[in-house]
Amino acid sequence: MSWLAVTLGEGKGTLLVAGMIAWFLQMGFHEGGHAWAAYRLGDKTAYYLGKVTVNPFRHIEWKNPMYVISAVVMPAVTVLTLGFPLGMAWVPVNPGNFRHPLRDHAIVAFAGPAGGFVVAAVVLAIWIAIYPFFGGEITFAMQLLHLVITMTYITAVIYSVFNLVPIPPLDGSNIVYFFGNEALRSFMDKIRPYGFFIVIAVFWILPGGVLLDPFFKAVIWPFVNLPGMIWGS
Repeated sequence: MSWLAVTLGEGKGTLLVAGMIAWFLQMGFHEGGHAWAAYRLGDKTAYYLGKVTVNPFRHIEWKNPMYVISAVVMPAVTVLTLGFPLGMAWVPVNPGNFRHPLRDHAIVAFAGPAGGFVVAAVVLAIWIAIYPFFGGEITFAMQLLHLVITMTYITAVIYSVFNLVPIPPLDGSNIVYFFGNEALRSFMDKIRPYGFFIVIAVFWILPGGVLLDPFFKAVIWPFVNLPGMIWGS
């Protein structure tokens, strides 16, 4: 059984369940990581909103339609159409509450992807532990479990690595901002209002996947293929 056996050939209902579990797991740990780090470093904004938790549903503003669309509807639709959940969520952070604003904001930024790597490591460990039991007859429950673990691992890895790209509003931009010189910080301040559109243009609009394909091959796929390397499959 291939680790990457995640295709649109799966039943739509099964794919939706597995994809949304993967999305909510990585989102909860990602946003919870931001919130926890911010709280530990002196910013209680997320704490007062009840967001210092890995519960993904606490990171969705249910009364705000845009939040619901970006954190629930979009992932569900893209799971069914692309086979992968694409969505967004946010944790409010006030750097003015940090004792060392630049450094602490960088730590908070890294804590999100770190939470995703924790999810990937945990599901990888679970899969390594149960893999020997997948010989012989494969039941539907086993297939569903395999799909959930696969999609959770891939989703967590992709979101964690992608968010470390140093383009605003991705987390990597705040990390580079701390280590950069004044010229780099000034440049990032200028492009920050347009960062979302720059990310879209750089990775999705440029013809032929000129940057997206090399990025995935060089950065994403080594992580994604790790389980196959472990088992020699």
